[in-house]
Amino acid sequence: MDKKEIRKVISKRRKSMSENEVKEKSEIIIDKLMNTEEFKKAKNLMVFLSFDNEVYTFDFIEKAISMGKKVIVPYTVKETYEIIPTLLKNIEEDLEVSTYGYMEPKKDKIQPILEENIDMTVVPGLAFDEKMNRIGFGKGYYDRYLAKTKKESKNIAIAYDYQVLEEIPSEDFDVKMDYIITEEKIYKNAE
Repeated sequence: MDKKEIRKVISKRRKSMSENEVKEKSEIIIDKLMNTEEFKKAKNLMVFLSFDNEVYTFDFIEKAISMGKKVIVPYTVKETYEIIPTLLKNIEEDLEVSTYGYMEPKKDKIQPILEENIDMTVVPGLAFDEKMNRIGFGKGYYDRYLAKTKKESKNIAIAYDYQVLEEIPSEDFDVKMDYIITEEKIYKNAE
């Protein structure tokens, strides 16, 4: 299967998940994520704002903020396919629904954070493989963002187990994940 076909198949499977299935699996995945040394050590972490049956991140964000961690979320610039990492202080006050239906920081609440100050990124994706490759949504937002983060910064993907395939097509510029956490397993980059 090519990337386009993989996106279609995985999107369809994810859309078919029940609210209960999303909730149960998300809780297991987030619990594993919070128990990693990378999370415990991270002071500044970038987290995607879940949408459309992705692993639910909002409770995780609340917990991380309450633990005194700086939580940074993406603000997407559609014209340039770029992410502006922005500090999030309050989910209720700082976010709004974008024109595409997902939550993002309000324009007047954007507080840019330099990529090199981020210790860990919780990365979304449609599909992954056991070689730690990732297929995103096709616009390259995260590839551009991850290329700017410091070398020591950890990239941790959170996904449902069915999203991790044996092998997916990858390009030289694709950034590999350090970890992929699912409800069944934690995959680690051996490199």
